[in-house]
Amino acid sequence: MKQEIDYFNGMSTEDLHQRFMQKLYSKTEFIQYNDPVDFFDPEQEYGDHITQCIAEERDFIRELIRTASAEAGIVLTNERVEELVQQKREEINQISGLSIENYIEKVSVTYIDPVRECEQKFLLQRWLCRFWKFIKLLFTK
Repeated sequence: MKQEIDYFNGMSTEDLHQRFMQKLYSKTEFIQYNDPVDFFDPEQEYGDHITQCIAEERDFIRELIRTASAEAGIVLTNERVEELVQQKREEINQISGLSIENYIEKVSVTYIDPVRECEQKFLLQRWLCRFWKFIKLLFTK
């Protein structure tokens, strides 16, 4: 008789979802610097955060599976581990529903135009700021 292994160390799908949501809501305020020569993407800052949270969740699930299988003395192929991760991720997505959309509605993004940074009141500050931007521009090309 083959015994079923608990790959998730007693954590339910709801527990994993709550952990993901806690990580997601750990950051709700973002600052985005808008450089006039760059393409403006309003979703850049919180989109990166969402992507990072999903990647961290996948890594956490992957580690749970590997730990549980190692403790049980079972060797799983990378493909099988990824299947289990994907399966659990789909279960979490079914629970989450509109959670990420609700999160997006609650975030705030502050947009800062760095061009205005060089419009200080004093001539020396303006000159130093513009000189610094010029130096940075030389090294980024």
